[in-house]
Amino acid sequence: MAPRTATDIGSALEALQRAGVLFRSGLHLEAAAIYRDVIRQRPRVPDVHNNLGVALKAAGHVADAVPCFRRAVRLKPDYVAAHANLATALEALERPLDGLEHRIDAWRLNPDDLEQRDALISALRRCPFDKPHAGARSVLTVLFERDDLDRQALASPAVRVWRAQPAIRRAVEAAAWGYPEREHPGSGFRPLTGFLPDELVLAALASAVIVDPEMEAAIVFTRRHLLSEVSTGRPANADLVWLTALALQARAVEWVWPETSEETADLRILDNRIGEPSPLSERVLVRALYRPMESDPMVDVLRREASMLRYDDASLWALLLRRSFLDTHAESRLEAEMPALTAIADDTSATVQAQYEENPYPRWLSTDRRPPRSLADHLRRVLPSAPLGRVPDGPMRILIAGCGTGRHAIQTARRYHDSLVLAVDLSRRSLAYAKRMARDLGVDNLTFGQADILALGQRADRFDLIESSGVLHHLSDPMAGWRVLRGLLAPGGLMRIALYSRRARAGFDDVRAVVPAEAPVIERVRAARRAVMSLPAGHPARALLRTADFYAASGVRDALLHVSETVVDPIWIDGALRELELRFVGFELPDPAILSLYRRHCRDDPSALDLSVWDAVEAERPDIFLGMYQFWCREA
Repeated sequence: MAPRTATDIGSALEALQRAGVLFRSGLHLEAAAIYRDVIRQRPRVPDVHNNLGVALKAAGHVADAVPCFRRAVRLKPDYVAAHANLATALEALERPLDGLEHRIDAWRLNPDDLEQRDALISALRRCPFDKPHAGARSVLTVLFERDDLDRQALASPAVRVWRAQPAIRRAVEAAAWGYPEREHPGSGFRPLTGFLPDELVLAALASAVIVDPEMEAAIVFTRRHLLSEVSTGRPANADLVWLTALALQARAVEWVWPETSEETADLRILDNRIGEPSPLSERVLVRALYRPMESDPMVDVLRREASMLRYDDASLWALLLRRSFLDTHAESRLEAEMPALTAIADDTSATVQAQYEENPYPRWLSTDRRPPRSLADHLRRVLPSAPLGRVPDGPMRILIAGCGTGRHAIQTARRYHDSLVLAVDLSRRSLAYAKRMARDLGVDNLTFGQADILALGQRADRFDLIESSGVLHHLSDPMAGWRVLRGLLAPGGLMRIALYSRRARAGFDDVRAVVPAEAPVIERVRAARRAVMSLPAGHPARALLRTADFYAASGVRDALLHVSETVVDPIWIDGALRELELRFVGFELPDPAILSLYRRHCRDDPSALDLSVWDAVEAERPDIFLGMYQFWCREA
């Protein structure tokens, strides 16, 4: 073959430039034709094969794009972009497991790239894992060891990978048959502790809430078996690391699982069987599957054991002791020290406070740690179509109005690391949890205080950014609270608000209708969960089964059994904004594809700012704001 001349190379570069211009103009197939011409001249240039695939995919020819990306990675095995593009194409063709292989490759080639890591985690969450997958197991194991990401996102794929083993799958499916109505598992059930402890499922149980009704059934029947054995004096023959991981999961979900009268009686028997020489025993751990360790008859021994833990003890037993005694002790001290910034005089506010003192929400365990960014950069990411105009730049004063247990406040403080953040809430227990987590995570630009939003108007502070997510709709009059926050907004400032959707939550009434009004809270929570699980397929409230909230007592109470709740719609939001002289900036959408629904109704509004159109869109798709309306606004 004759060597390539400078003229050949120059003409190829010129052709590639023309193809780029065509691609940017939306003429994707025309660009693809040029890339093919170049490939005929220079078939071993991986970038051109990748670009051809990108052009074909953009033109809707996804299947034709796949071999182009494959050729690119064969020519250059460390080509991160081509691996990522190939994964995206395979996922679009509904081949998630094939795509996962290339998500793994792209991440391993550049493990510090957050975009590749996020795409990998999303791919893991989508994959069904009907059979064991060594690659997924390997990357999940590595990801669980990191302290800079939310392990909740890893738990479901980890459980599915573990469940893919045939014997385990049969045991879990047998447990799930008829659950929760049946008090006994189906034939073929085997307690989970009968399997060898597996580091992946142990990590998931210890560090996240398991969002899987079938796995919950297997845990429930496993603990019934264990309690039946231990309460009668028989050994459970279970590895203590298994029991400890299950006890950590029970604590994470706040012992929300159903409990029979026989189990309650067996627990009383268990409480009378004390005196084991070691606190790390089957009796202690099986009891911890049902009740907090802080209420164990051996509490003094357990507390002493916790006080003697080594700082570097990373065992699950040490983690259980820390969460049960050291963390709760720290929170009690922080609660006593928490400053009260306002009185709580409103009756509804006092009632809401009582709920969250009983059930601080959410009981989160980890969160992502991402590089700081400016407010303008963040808005461009979450509102890509919005006309932003001028936004506050540099250090800001930020108010989180209703911070709960602090997860959102901590994320905000980390994002705007050079700003000062004040986070307030009604519940002192929630604030104590938040402050401990902020301290443990090293977040030092965040201050907490107890306050009622309705009483904040007396403060002289003004804030460049005010965020109130999932809070105003719990006031007796949401507008009264929003009006106070509006008065605290500095000139040129922005607000981020989240409110419940009337349409999205309409189906929840079917659940509330069957929950007894006067029963103890935990029984009402369990009744609500049974009602959701019993709903027919397709019922809107069954969407809760896909959320972590459904699997923890505080989450169920917050979502379904709140003492005060107001629901709204886009027309109400529009009227409220007008009254407060605020301008709608845009919704944060859970799926960018939702914008296409808006544009079918209104082609001439690329920023999607007409709330009457959004009302029509939601009327067609009542589920799109199931996770609340989350939107930004600013001075009109």
